Amino acid sequence: MYNIRNNFHKIENDGGKNDAPTSVHNHLENNGGMHHAPVEETVVPGQTADVGLLNNVNAMNSLNTSTAGSGSDAVYGCGRLRPRILRRCANINSFLVCHCALLLLYGLIYSYIASIQTTLEKQFQINAKKTSLLASANMIGYLPSLIISSYYGGKGHRPRYIAVGMLVVTVGCFFASLPFFVYGLTTVASSSGESLVELCVRGDSGENGTERTCGGADAAMNEGAYAFVFSGMVLVGAGGASVVTLGFPYIDDNVRPQSAPLYIGFAFSARVFGPVLGYLMGTLCTGFYVDLTDPGFDISSSSWIGAWWLGFDIVAICIIPAAIFMMGFPKRMKRRLHLIKETSASSATRCLDDTDDRVHNEEVPNTVVQRSPSLSEQHQHESVVQSVKGLLEAVLKLAKNEIFRTVIIGACADVFIVTGFFVSLPKYLEVQFYQTSPQANTYAGIVAILAMALATLAGGWVVKWFRLEPRGVMALISSCAAVWLLGNLILMGIGCANMPWEGTWDNNMLSVGTNCTESCGCTSTRFNPVCAEGTTFYSPCHAGCSRESPKLQNYTDCECVESGWALENACTSDCDNQVPFLILLFFIVFFVNLRNVGHMMITIRCVDKEHKDIALGVAQVCTGLLGVIPGPLLYATAIDNACSLFADNCGKQGHCLLYDNVQFRQLYHGISAAMGLIPLVAYIVVFVKCRHMKFDEKAANTLTSASGNTNTQNETVLSQYESSL
Repeated sequence: MYNIRNNFHKIENDGGKNDAPTSVHNHLENNGGMHHAPVEETVVPGQTADVGLLNNVNAMNSLNTSTAGSGSDAVYGCGRLRPRILRRCANINSFLVCHCALLLLYGLIYSYIASIQTTLEKQFQINAKKTSLLASANMIGYLPSLIISSYYGGKGHRPRYIAVGMLVVTVGCFFASLPFFVYGLTTVASSSGESLVELCVRGDSGENGTERTCGGADAAMNEGAYAFVFSGMVLVGAGGASVVTLGFPYIDDNVRPQSAPLYIGFAFSARVFGPVLGYLMGTLCTGFYVDLTDPGFDISSSSWIGAWWLGFDIVAICIIPAAIFMMGFPKRMKRRLHLIKETSASSATRCLDDTDDRVHNEEVPNTVVQRSPSLSEQHQHESVVQSVKGLLEAVLKLAKNEIFRTVIIGACADVFIVTGFFVSLPKYLEVQFYQTSPQANTYAGIVAILAMALATLAGGWVVKWFRLEPRGVMALISSCAAVWLLGNLILMGIGCANMPWEGTWDNNMLSVGTNCTESCGCTSTRFNPVCAEGTTFYSPCHAGCSRESPKLQNYTDCECVESGWALENACTSDCDNQVPFLILLFFIVFFVNLRNVGHMMITIRCVDKEHKDIALGVAQVCTGLLGVIPGPLLYATAIDNACSLFADNCGKQGHCLLYDNVQFRQLYHGISAAMGLIPLVAYIVVFVKCRHMKFDEKAANTLTSASGNTNTQNETVLSQYESSL
């Protein structure tokens, strides 16, 4: 019977034939102090190796070396700036609060840009197609940054990568608000020193003093302003990728597996509720006039332009302290470092004990002791070509996975519909039910987006409570797709009729000129609608009004009106279909979004375990390219086709002044229902194909890290420890 430690002495002292500089036994003893000499590769003829033992010893030695200075690395701070008062912040709870704040702020930007679409169209004389591209610009910056941040950020200091990314978001927000500070109100008609009201002046031969001087400057300013906002949104998307891709793996790495779902659930909730606040912020900001002064008319006036730029600056100012605070978190929390060190020590001890038991039954001869390369060393020698080849092989294997391929087709169609529908929703509510922009934003945020957020949280509970297997999950997802399709067909019939407008209609296009105003010299450059006897006129001039009563907000001596007077602003509708529409929309959106958690589970369970991360990456790229970017553009094109009257921007087509409500409603819900057929068919196919598929409960309870930095020996040791809890 031999003891393992005696065998080490035998290897070291056998006949003086071995001149090994360091024995494993001495290395273990030295490890108890501050000496961290590496294990020497010792070769003795006629001996075999206990490679498993030596690898565990090497892992422990490598760990002690890497964590020798971990005391400072796990303390809150950045560089030499480590305030004592903030040292207690180096914990996962503080990180969670900061991460949630950043996710919330980033999430609200996307819905905020949707809430100010009509305002941007008014000020910069652009159509719905261009404003819809602002929502897609976010994804244009997000997708390339997603790959870079997930690869480099996963291997580096993730909190600092997140902080830098969010500071880029701050720059993007300030950049998007620049047009107001650069151009001021020069693109607003009422600020150019010209009269806002155009009255009828008989015998004026078409020049009543209100004709705007046209030139290339206005168009250049509008294009320049649009470029600023577009570039800002690209920067927002590029910077925001880090907080989405790196924050969740950081949480997962620093909590126990049993607690990870709770922490990640809180963070995901912040991301979901962000769009709700975005619409509410749009309501707040557009409630102020663009230059934060009193323009002399209220929000119901067609001349009102809200302070669209204000929300960008508010978000940027709020992000700065949160991003700076995020920068101070350590690369790993103290608990993480302790777990790695303790696990390595216990792993090495278990290996010694196991080997000690083995030598009671067989003698360990004098052998060659060789150290196998660690997993991290193997990866260091892996060539870039091999990495790219492995990535392409994984993507090709995913493409051959019929279930995954079909799920992604359905997901792309879903994202296409969701982004197009909800980006256009505030505009739809504003036009269809004759609401002001702040009112439409409030309804969109509270009714639709809140329903989506609540359903996402409830969806996980449904899957867990009913213990749904893949076939049950796909039945739920297919039912949600069917509800969306049928719901839009029903909503197509709920809306308000068109209000009467004075003019000549030709193929759903309105010509505002009438015989009554031929001698008034009315132009089409001043849109200032007035209501007279239930009919809306393009301007007081087009109603033949020659006098104004500003205090009473009415016009008199109107020769084209039998009563002789008209009220400012377009005629209002007594349509009361808004309430049933919003109630039905809430329940449709809520039920449809119960599928979100189940959809994620199917996506990651229908592929091999080693391909889960790349499967999610492929899903994000596909839905971004085929859903997020083209979705808003198609809906905006349909919206422009429903326009009956465009503004005259010096001979060029400006923003839409009047929509055909019936056509708008049919196109909006018709596209949603038609596109809804694609995911419905795709999910039914998956339902049939997945009848033999089962969820792996053990895998389902273990959250995998997407950081791309789990291949080191220390990470492997910790994973073994956590899986034993």
